[in-house]
Amino acid sequence: MYMLDPTWLPFNNLMLNHIYNVLLICNDYDRFLLEEDGRVEEELYIEYSQLRLSNPPKITHASSGEEAMKLIQERSFELVITMLDLGPESVEHLAQMIKEYVPKMPIIALSPSPSHHRNKLIKGSESIAIDYFFYWQGDPTIFLAMIKLVEDSMNLEHDTKEADVQLIILVEDSVGFYSTYLPLMYTCLIQQNRSSILEALNSWGRTLRMRGRPKIALARTYEEAWEMYNTYRHNVLGVITDVAYNRDGQHDHQAGFYLAQMIRQLDPTKPILIQSSDDSAQQRALKEHYHYISKQSYALFSQLEEYMAQEYGFGPFYFRDPATMESIAHITTMRELQETLPTIPSESFEHHCKGDDFSRWLRAQSLYQLAAQVKTLQIPHDGDAPTVQKKLVDIIRNYRFERTKGVIAQFSRTTFDETLFFSRIGQGSLGGKGRGLAFINLVLRSTSIMSKYKDIHLSIPRTIVIATDQFTSFVEKYNFLEIASSDISDEDLLALFLASDLNEELTKHLRHIIKVIDLPLSVRSSSLLEDSHYQPFAGVYETVMIPNTGDESVRVKQLSDAIKTVWASTYFKKAKEYLAATGYMLADEKMAIIIQQIVGRQYDSYWFPNASGVGRSLNYYPPSGEKPEDGVGMICFGFGKAVVDNGSATRFSPSHPKRSGQFMGGKNSFSQQTFYALELDKGYHPQQIGELDNLTLLDVEKAQQFPESLRYIGSTIDPVSGTYDESVRAQGSKVITFNGMLRYDAFPVASIVKDILEIGKEAMGRPVEIEFAVQLDQSSSNKPEFSLLQIRPIALGREESDVAMSDEDRQKALIHSHIVLGNGNLTTIKDIVYVKFDSFDPANMVKMALELENINDKMVASETDYILLVAGRLGSSDPWLGIPVAWSQISRSKVIVETGLKGFQVEPSQGTHFFQNLTSLGSLYLTINPEFGSGFLDMDALKHLQIVQESEHIIHAQADNHFIVKVNGFLGEGVILHT
Repeated sequence: MYMLDPTWLPFNNLMLNHIYNVLLICNDYDRFLLEEDGRVEEELYIEYSQLRLSNPPKITHASSGEEAMKLIQERSFELVITMLDLGPESVEHLAQMIKEYVPKMPIIALSPSPSHHRNKLIKGSESIAIDYFFYWQGDPTIFLAMIKLVEDSMNLEHDTKEADVQLIILVEDSVGFYSTYLPLMYTCLIQQNRSSILEALNSWGRTLRMRGRPKIALARTYEEAWEMYNTYRHNVLGVITDVAYNRDGQHDHQAGFYLAQMIRQLDPTKPILIQSSDDSAQQRALKEHYHYISKQSYALFSQLEEYMAQEYGFGPFYFRDPATMESIAHITTMRELQETLPTIPSESFEHHCKGDDFSRWLRAQSLYQLAAQVKTLQIPHDGDAPTVQKKLVDIIRNYRFERTKGVIAQFSRTTFDETLFFSRIGQGSLGGKGRGLAFINLVLRSTSIMSKYKDIHLSIPRTIVIATDQFTSFVEKYNFLEIASSDISDEDLLALFLASDLNEELTKHLRHIIKVIDLPLSVRSSSLLEDSHYQPFAGVYETVMIPNTGDESVRVKQLSDAIKTVWASTYFKKAKEYLAATGYMLADEKMAIIIQQIVGRQYDSYWFPNASGVGRSLNYYPPSGEKPEDGVGMICFGFGKAVVDNGSATRFSPSHPKRSGQFMGGKNSFSQQTFYALELDKGYHPQQIGELDNLTLLDVEKAQQFPESLRYIGSTIDPVSGTYDESVRAQGSKVITFNGMLRYDAFPVASIVKDILEIGKEAMGRPVEIEFAVQLDQSSSNKPEFSLLQIRPIALGREESDVAMSDEDRQKALIHSHIVLGNGNLTTIKDIVYVKFDSFDPANMVKMALELENINDKMVASETDYILLVAGRLGSSDPWLGIPVAWSQISRSKVIVETGLKGFQVEPSQGTHFFQNLTSLGSLYLTINPEFGSGFLDMDALKHLQIVQESEHIIHAQADNHFIVKVNGFLGEGVILHT
């Protein structure tokens, strides 16, 4: 599924009838003239290529009527072109035979010259089966005109109804003239149309817009022209007419003027061009205010091109002074129209508005829906032009804003501005996160969720993706893959990346981006393997936040360094370890970059959103009264690093938000005590700071200086009663509760999360996880903002087998859990690594991480798997919650057990990147809490195992025989047996 500008969607269903195969009937000499001297097929291909048209038709030759009929019976053709002279054969009879066999087959007869002896057939009976006559005089562009004329007639009725496609009517009975004139018109029309679609958001959009070009219809009598005009009156862009042709069955030397008068009575502003070989008609045409071009003019083509540009709206739009008709400004794109309109004098605007010039120009750009909307914009008799002028500016702005939603636009410095929501630089892959964002942006636009939350700005952030081909060329240029394959440290590798220059074109793009976006930016990884169905690589690569402040050179350098930092993280140690654990090679991975405008606003010298969080459509640990499919969410104040790194957040149920409010935090806290923010005056110096993401941890007390940032999020504890007051301006201590959002639905965060999870689950065909940010206090908009930062499928692990556990297993278990993840049966592990529970102290968590890494390195060297038993929340970056390890530090652990201890109770987090990767790698995961009667751990049996290695806080032990591990994810039960 690939979405474009929504206003172009009808174009995808246009030009359904194409001419792919043409049967050319002529003798061998004429074939020589056409194929060798005229090189028709070659020139037709060249003509299509130069005009950037696709699918030039293939021409098949038949030298006789008999051969032609045989080919028509055996093969499929959409058009027959026959020479007028077939020797002894009758072209009329052959045409009739073809029509009897294929009634709707278009047939064109070609005459080699106006003086040919068979030309009398051209003015013969109306009952003949030949649809059009043309003169062949050696110019192969006549074939382009014939083919496009037939295609237009085949698609006219459908396309005008489907997308309001416009029509130019040519009224001419002179075969010689329209044989010359139609090629000029089509070449001019296609060239003009191509130049008018410069704002197409991508190459496929430009292709579709070409399908919406105005069509040309040929009428050869007054009656035919009048019927055509009345049938398609509201789609007629203009009429070009000769003066003399048949009317009421007689040759009328004033038929063209009569037709023009009839049209003007119905449509006074309709452009009409009079043409004649008799220059005496010029005086009357100009007197009656028609345009006029002499058929004998040597500058016929340039005059036609100029006329079509001015009267049909092709090319630039010229604002004119109505008193002098001098140009006062001109524009070529919608962006320029939006920017220039407010500066135009009201007298000029009124002149163009009354002349329907804006609507006509928009139709020429194939923007038919917008043109129809603008056409209704009239200046009332008692109204003023400036009011309507402002309305037009708003219409154009809203159109340009809405057309980009759900669209992947190809980045261009000439078209990129504040209205574009999703752009790509390069031709490579968008990467996992990029694909997910592009997909959900598309899906959201196709559902009713926008109308459900019409008072909330619901969208992805403004996004630019640097595709993987940019990474590949950078890495190849500096030979970084070979360097990264060595034992180089992360610090040295980062220094090499930062010292290397981006290509000049990409740097120019970055410079333009910061001119358009002057707000803080996040630079995020989007690798090929990231957020995949089975190995999500969550949190493995870097995310960088930059303040985007200072002069242009400083901002470009910050952005460039951020990009190179994320690229370098592709080859950092933890990424290489994760790749090895998942079975991929280093060369398999390629990195795209996501540049996003950061959700939030400025508070003093800091930038942060009101809230950030994650939501999962599957809850592995549903509390009483909830089901796994109800999902789970976690939300925090400030940036979401607190959730995805620490798991420090307020847990809520998307389906039951009023039950929510349990804080899952660190040491001795019942509410969020700290939050992450971006310092706007800090800059970005990746080699000078410890944390590459550039965020600062602040006390929540700091936020009390900005009361609006805590609206619906913070509560005040009444110092007398001890109860909560939901006003953050009340006197008393402030705590983060999210009561306004979750309990009182002041901002329906739970409902939005629930709906997006359901939409994502249905679209991706499996449970999903999202990351989001909320900004309530908008300084530039009346709408609060909910931004979807990321969506990825939840990797479910191995669910194909049903693992059975007996009562004897439960009785003999070393460890027994009723809270598990994964599904499987392992019988090959002899080693277990566990913390010293007797001397356990949360203050030593960082030391424990280093000791675990040391043991794991030895396991990696010996290719030994093990069971890991720890206290608290493994992988949390908050050392008061659990051991802050990265996956690379425990990469050989195939079974992980987390336990609570007396005085140390921490709930497992479902929102962290560590948790997501744990489930994706198929590790079996058990949670126990014996102090609260949840699960069992036989400490005595653990102590009797043979100790292999012992450090200050960690023991590596080994069983005489293999452990037996059984985990049933369907029933939520697991045991570890020591035989």
